[in-house]
Amino acid sequence: MNWDLYLNFMAAMIAIVNPLAVLPIWSQLTSDLKGKARRETALLVVGTASGILLLFLIAGQYILTFFSIDLPVFQIAGGILLLFAGLEMVNGKGLKQEHGGTEGDRTFQIAKNRFKEIIVPMAIPMMSGPGSLTTVLLYGNRTSDVTDLAFLSVILLMVLGLLFLTFNFSGTIEKKVDPIVFNILSRLLGIIVAAIAVQFIVEGLSELFPGLSNGFPGSNNS
Repeated sequence: MNWDLYLNFMAAMIAIVNPLAVLPIWSQLTSDLKGKARRETALLVVGTASGILLLFLIAGQYILTFFSIDLPVFQIAGGILLLFAGLEMVNGKGLKQEHGGTEGDRTFQIAKNRFKEIIVPMAIPMMSGPGSLTTVLLYGNRTSDVTDLAFLSVILLMVLGLLFLTFNFSGTIEKKVDPIVFNILSRLLGIIVAAIAVQFIVEGLSELFPGLSNGFPGSNNS
């Protein structure tokens, strides 16, 4: 067993997914949902991200080869999606959905409707975006046998399970923290998300067009 590989993968995924950093964004997008509807929305979001990341962990290289897609293209596309999400966060545009009825038969429908609205940016590209997809692709390629792949899959599910627990108990956290704190954090994180998005786009363009890198700030012009 390659314990160095497993521990490195766990550390990398926790750093990239970062449940505490995603929490203010989740709070902004789902603060009007209560109880079971919010929990089921969290399950749909995390479940979707888990499925995408597992698919790319196991067969990512084959998928890219089949569609003749390069990783830089993923970085650019994901960066554009992330940029729009970051700008909306900075502007304080949360998603609010009018819904009626009681908890019960309508609850899952409410959760599905909200899931459709926040799948971008929550599941894609914030949880399963260029950074996480690239990470699972790289580590998936480092596996030497089925055992390694199985361990990495379990670790991935554990990290995303931690994210689900964070979302599930977000209501308790919100009761102890003033809403203005989440509002400020969401706007600050919006700036950070936008900066990360631009970085993804720049890196993708640099890979596709190496000559452009000389014109980017911080490059060596000789």
